[in-house]
Amino acid sequence: MIKKLTSTAVATLTILTMMNTGAVFADSKDANEKEPVALVNVEKLNIRSGPSTSYDIIGSFEKEDSVDLISIKDGWYKIKLEDGKKAWTNGQYITLDGEVTVDKLNVRKGPAITYDIVDTKEKEDKVKIVNSDENGWYEIELSDGETGFICGKYIETEAENKHDYSDLYSTNKDTSKSTSSSKSSVKAKSTKASTKSKKSSSNVVSTMTVSATAYAGDSITATGTTPKVGRTIAVDPSIIPYGTRVYIPALGGTYVAEDCGGGIKGNRIDIFMGSESQCNSWGVRSIEIQILK
Repeated sequence: MIKKLTSTAVATLTILTMMNTGAVFADSKDANEKEPVALVNVEKLNIRSGPSTSYDIIGSFEKEDSVDLISIKDGWYKIKLEDGKKAWTNGQYITLDGEVTVDKLNVRKGPAITYDIVDTKEKEDKVKIVNSDENGWYEIELSDGETGFICGKYIETEAENKHDYSDLYSTNKDTSKSTSSSKSSVKAKSTKASTKSKKSSSNVVSTMTVSATAYAGDSITATGTTPKVGRTIAVDPSIIPYGTRVYIPALGGTYVAEDCGGGIKGNRIDIFMGSESQCNSWGVRSIEIQILK
């Protein structure tokens, strides 16, 4: 279940509707309006030089830090730091607030139009975006604490108005590591970005190398909780006891060992993600994890 976050500066989103003949795009907003700000929803989030975990870590955010959002690409958010430099961070761990501006908008059970409609939003309804994936779907928090999905092609942010649409929703992976300036200037907000790239050694009990896979879907964990993106991992409890906090540098987040699986034995973990496509993209990786106090 998604944890409710306290009120803070957030991004203003304009949600578009899909008509039978295609998408209808809203008019651009005044460029002088307040720039979109996002909120970090994990204890630590790595800042990278490009939109994937293969790029260098150049800093980190802490939980509830505000983040200047410039654009979105394949589930990664391009951001502006206090010093004006551009960088990237994983959209899976960023929360945005939005407002529906169309008469009716369907919310689905999963990140595709093949999933059932679980809710509808009306004009001027507020939505909280808690996740995004590389296929352009956004996960939003519902009134009952569960989540649903909206196609990102029909969501417009102030950031989107300042960039080419292809810059936001390119289907091709960016192979360039350029972090050149964006087409427009975004006023820097105050953040607590740290240049540390590793968890404080005082909190680390031990480190270990594991084989990491990923899983998704509706379920209840072995400990009776509802799995949550950015929190839940499945483990072999004889190796990593339930309730253990685990920092995963490759994802820049702290997770909780609260599930298990038949194939999760020994030095293996399974990371809960928001969609099957994210799981497939992750594949199987050998990574280092840190066991925390």
